[in-house]
Amino acid sequence: MEPFSLKIIVVIAAGISLIMGFYMLLIHWNTDRVKGPMFWAAGNLLIGIGFLFRLVPPANGFWAAVVPMLLITAGLYIYLAGIRIFKDKPVIRWIVIGFPALDIVQSLVFFYVFRLQLPRVGVHLFILALCNVFSIYEMLKVDEQSRHLKRIFQLNAIFFGTFLVVLVAGIFLVVHRSSFNDIQVGNLWIIAFGISGGIMTALTFGFLSAVNMQLYTELEGQLKSKTKFFSIIAHDLRGPVGTIMNFLNLMNTEKDLEEEEKLIFMEKMEALSQSTYHLLQNLLEWAHTSQNLTSFEKELIELNQLVTSNIEFFQSLTRMKSIGLEFHNGEAAYIGGNAKMVETVIRNLVSNAIKYTPRGGTISITTQNNLHGVRLVVEDTGVGIKPDRLKQIFELENSRSEKGTDGESGSGLGLALCKEFVRKNNGTIQVESTVGVGTRVVVDFPSPV
Repeated sequence: MEPFSLKIIVVIAAGISLIMGFYMLLIHWNTDRVKGPMFWAAGNLLIGIGFLFRLVPPANGFWAAVVPMLLITAGLYIYLAGIRIFKDKPVIRWIVIGFPALDIVQSLVFFYVFRLQLPRVGVHLFILALCNVFSIYEMLKVDEQSRHLKRIFQLNAIFFGTFLVVLVAGIFLVVHRSSFNDIQVGNLWIIAFGISGGIMTALTFGFLSAVNMQLYTELEGQLKSKTKFFSIIAHDLRGPVGTIMNFLNLMNTEKDLEEEEKLIFMEKMEALSQSTYHLLQNLLEWAHTSQNLTSFEKELIELNQLVTSNIEFFQSLTRMKSIGLEFHNGEAAYIGGNAKMVETVIRNLVSNAIKYTPRGGTISITTQNNLHGVRLVVEDTGVGIKPDRLKQIFELENSRSEKGTDGESGSGLGLALCKEFVRKNNGTIQVESTVGVGTRVVVDFPSPV
């Protein structure tokens, strides 16, 4: 019979995991915009239930010896899935499902067929150790979107690392079991359960801190977005609308205007109308993004068709500035994502290129298939971007309105939207620029699954 102290430790560890699981469920129900807590809740609940099964007699039976291990394995891999989801990345199913399934198979084989305890426990601990390695990697691999969580993720990585040390010690114990008597083994298991319970508690609090930090950052971003929103409406939207009104008033009051002058006014109003409509589209898309209303199901998109249909929108603008707009499309380029978001990216990149390319310049758009997916390149012979500005070009809060080569206004909103929409479609975007030479924007979309 196991020591009574071990049962106390198991009950305490199970109770903590179950309480944390229910608390995570509460967090999920009240903050459905943050992804991840539902998975962490499920992981905690499975681990807590697994601990409780350790108390089912007999101690060496299937329910007490095997089921706890399987539930703890499943719980930790669900934790791993939650980390991926929280970071807005797809779950790697062959890892999250494959390794727990392997643990189930090997446990059944070694318990019922060969009845070998040491290999069963050893493989189980090795599978748990792999989970910790994957989790540490995910905690330390922080992208720009999650840089505000870097310290919390690093702390969680330390907890996962501590748990990994406990598992390695467990593997050592299994391998050298003959060197220990039953009392020593029992004491070691008490220590292991105590440390594991403490680590799970620390991890849960770490993830709760990450959720709170994410919510705070979102709230801060929304406040900045509202300020920027009103700034755009007050300046960048009011300006072109006022100019159109002035043109219309002039054409209505000045009866002796020449036809050529009227045509010039009409062309300018058309260009202003298009840029204003484009800005309104961006504002609408941005408002949807700020409120997390941009959830979508993936669809198969032929990128060449999307580029062709959208560059027609800019023909009058390029004609007015005598800019050459070239589209070099190769074979059919298919991506998986949301067509509306990709259209917004294309329109903004082309609009920016036109805005900052002087008269007589050229804009080149290229699509290209490669081993990893499809690359979209928008390149211009414009004024270029200064190196210090290039570092902040995707940051909306640091954006500032800069005039185009013909005095066109800019809000700084377009590129921020591009980065967000490319990220939501699992792509990457990079900008290369040389002042006085031009700018090259490269967007990579993964192959459709």
